[in-house]
Amino acid sequence: MQNKNFFKAFLENPRQTGSVIQSSPFLIDRILKPVNFEKAKVIVELGAGTGVVTKKILKNMTENSMLLSFEVNKSLCKELKSKVKDPRLKVISDGAEKLPRYLKRYEVEEVDYIISELPLVVLPKEMREKILFQITRHLKKGGQYVQFQYSLASKKKFKTLFSEMKIYFTLLNIPPAFVYVCTK
Repeated sequence: MQNKNFFKAFLENPRQTGSVIQSSPFLIDRILKPVNFEKAKVIVELGAGTGVVTKKILKNMTENSMLLSFEVNKSLCKELKSKVKDPRLKVISDGAEKLPRYLKRYEVEEVDYIISELPLVVLPKEMREKILFQITRHLKKGGQYVQFQYSLASKKKFKTLFSEMKIYFTLLNIPPAFVYVCTK
């Protein structure tokens, strides 16, 4: 059911969804590998989709942590809200560029990790720049931004924004993907 809804969301707006199928378990593990769940108090997820990464984050988070999951697709957001009931999860049906509004609402000053599943490369440049500005602004010093993409198109940009960047390749995904781990 989740794959069907995800595919439907892709057909409705391919630039917003970015892929025809959800991330593989191998890609999800690679995305979450750098996260120190014992120390993370606030994690932000951008582009939650149907919640395949969301559920894994919640499974590993401590009881005192908070997860803010952003999803702009209304039907995917509704599905996520109905299927994942956890008081640590705040599902936000809004764009990632509005991150400050929700951090203020939940009384959060800095974020430990930002996990992004957004299709950055296909987003309009102005939107992409706004999102990256908010990420760098609200990520705490030493915090990490993890972004997966299907190309190395963002490598140069991320190098200018972060003090450290590592890239990992995950072959076991359709299509194979790169995972950027950027440290502020």
